[in-house]
Amino acid sequence: MSDGDDEDADGGEFGMSVGEDGEVTFVGRPPWGTKAAKIPVNSKASRGPVEDRRHILHWGEQLRPILASVMTAMFQLHGRSGQAIEKALRDPLKGRVQRIVGTGAQAIAERVAKEINGAVINLVADRADINKAIEHVRARVRNLTRRLTDDPTLTAKVAKAMREPFPNDAIMEVYLDEAAQEMLGGTSDSTAIKSQVQDIGFQIVGLVQSCRAPCDFVMMLHHVADSVTFDLSQKAEREQTRRTLEWLRRMEANVREPADIRYEALLTLLD
Repeated sequence: MSDGDDEDADGGEFGMSVGEDGEVTFVGRPPWGTKAAKIPVNSKASRGPVEDRRHILHWGEQLRPILASVMTAMFQLHGRSGQAIEKALRDPLKGRVQRIVGTGAQAIAERVAKEINGAVINLVADRADINKAIEHVRARVRNLTRRLTDDPTLTAKVAKAMREPFPNDAIMEVYLDEAAQEMLGGTSDSTAIKSQVQDIGFQIVGLVQSCRAPCDFVMMLHHVADSVTFDLSQKAEREQTRRTLEWLRRMEANVREPADIRYEALLTLLD
């Protein structure tokens, strides 16, 4: 299972470090800021399904890696401390962030991380059981992908299948059996989360059953892994989906741009 950093609760103690080479590392997930905390959620089962504030773009999958990359570029360009890096980080925040506690560059960077994690455009109140189930499903898909090359028992089955008269069909039989066990196993309990895990698992098994060759199966697993890192909640407004996807595409495309340009682009999620 993943670290659960897309649950409504804080994702463990949050911290940031800057290496001697300017490499930035974020640990845990920031607590919700004021705007994010004001998003109403149902916390009482007697009133209907319990809800979380759910990320559309996930903290651990997209936000944290992008933040770490941009902040590393900024610290490497402007220095690990001093007025240059503080000014470079602070000036673009004017009009976006009201008050920053602490004057050091690291305090400013941590505040930026908190704001990005709690960007209202990227949050939607929706069912907590689905939110938590996504974490389990993602872990299962990745475990299956890893086992295709790292599990001696599975690779031995594949090696045996390769000696069959129709090796592709034999290998696909092995793969589909493993997919069914990985995605549907261990969900006999009737808890709301496990029910959602199984429902999503059945959908994934149906997808991989359409594959006709081992290479198609592997590609499908990668597509599925990507699909469960972007949370298309039915309660997300169309504008939210459009803006978050647009922001993600921009950040993925500007990795070779100067640090200051990337930082400005990062902050547009707060606009």
